[in-house]
Amino acid sequence: MLMTAFMEPSPEWCDTVRETEQSWKLNPNNEFYSLSVERGFACQKNSNQTTAMMSSLLMWGALIGSFVCGFLSDRLGRKPVYLGCLLMITIGHILLTFSMYLSWMTINATLAAMGFFCGGYMVTNFVILTEAFELPKSRLLVVSLNGWSVSMAVTALAASYTLNWYAYHTIFAIVGACIAIISLATCSESCRWLSANGLQNDAKKIALQITLLNNNRDIEEDDISILSWHEILGFSAPTHTDEKKTWKTLFKSTRFLKPTAVMCYSFMASSIVSFGFYFSIDVLPGNRYYNMTIMGILKFILGFTPFFLNRFLTKRAIAISSVGLCCLAALMILPIQYYDIQCMRWVIIMLSLMIAAGIDPTWKINHLYSAELFPTSVRSMARGVCNAGGRLGSVMAPMIVYLRTFGFFIPNAIFAVLLFIQLVVIVIFLPDDSDKDANEMNDE
Repeated sequence: MLMTAFMEPSPEWCDTVRETEQSWKLNPNNEFYSLSVERGFACQKNSNQTTAMMSSLLMWGALIGSFVCGFLSDRLGRKPVYLGCLLMITIGHILLTFSMYLSWMTINATLAAMGFFCGGYMVTNFVILTEAFELPKSRLLVVSLNGWSVSMAVTALAASYTLNWYAYHTIFAIVGACIAIISLATCSESCRWLSANGLQNDAKKIALQITLLNNNRDIEEDDISILSWHEILGFSAPTHTDEKKTWKTLFKSTRFLKPTAVMCYSFMASSIVSFGFYFSIDVLPGNRYYNMTIMGILKFILGFTPFFLNRFLTKRAIAISSVGLCCLAALMILPIQYYDIQCMRWVIIMLSLMIAAGIDPTWKINHLYSAELFPTSVRSMARGVCNAGGRLGSVMAPMIVYLRTFGFFIPNAIFAVLLFIQLVVIVIFLPDDSDKDANEMNDE
């Protein structure tokens, strides 16, 4: 999803390449030899349009994939959709290693398909994790660990080490294959989903496997036949309803409409800001590999703050603080960019990295709320809608970043406005922890 950050070389390097094509053989600046460079679309007058188009294809694919795979996950199960998406992403990387023999249209179609399965992966990956835990504190820890932070640092390191599209996609094809094999061997279907779909024996079987693997409870053999899956795991009893829920339920039910709308906008605004700064890495002062690595490290560190701060603050208060500080930082960047103050370029780097990483606590809260506020029967669909809002934001982000060709300060001005609106929405509409049902992971 972040590969387009390295599609276009720096303007200075483009000037060097225009003088002699042999510059790529020496490559003293360690520029990334991307697919767009390979096909002659880089360092052109319309290069920004090419990069924006490739980014948009990935994001449009992810937008559609969030909806489709969220629906399939609620119908077919979490694990098969999760593994299917992961496998298809791996196949996409393998296919891109043969880009020399593919048309430019086929390459772009592959990017769109990879975006589709990335969107599906992000929906099912999170749901299958959160449904495996009972305590909100445990789920918050999982959310803090699960995110883009590590992958950003790995992406930057892989790009800086390989400096070539072929080796880059080969590495991630191998990584994807390894993760798929490990997930196939170790990942279990969600007991909550199995139970909600009437597969009580399967849920009990998996619950017993998990308990025996962890060696955390002594269960008598005679008790296995009479215990339910949640009793084997030590979870509270879920409640069920026979009412069939569909996509329309999220928008027709007054119970679901408000949280769906609030979370969808929060996902969209956070996504626009996050991806806006991801896609701006190539124009930030300094080394883009270092900038992305530092951004990933900062996101990882700040992503843990909800886990620690939740002892003293509500999730809503953490989200307000995160969005408020990012909004303030975006406003501080504006005068520096508008008046083009060269001596303060380092401030732009610092504040940009701070915003990209500082929005991460809000992302964690968004993800947690999008799972906790909805019952099992519509959880993946709700996650799909929320992720679709996030993916819609990621689709809009490249277009907003492209506006820098008309004025370098314009994207940041838009980000500041979006952050302010998000702050207002969170303050007014986002529920506090105490406003949620005590058993928020139930299927009621």
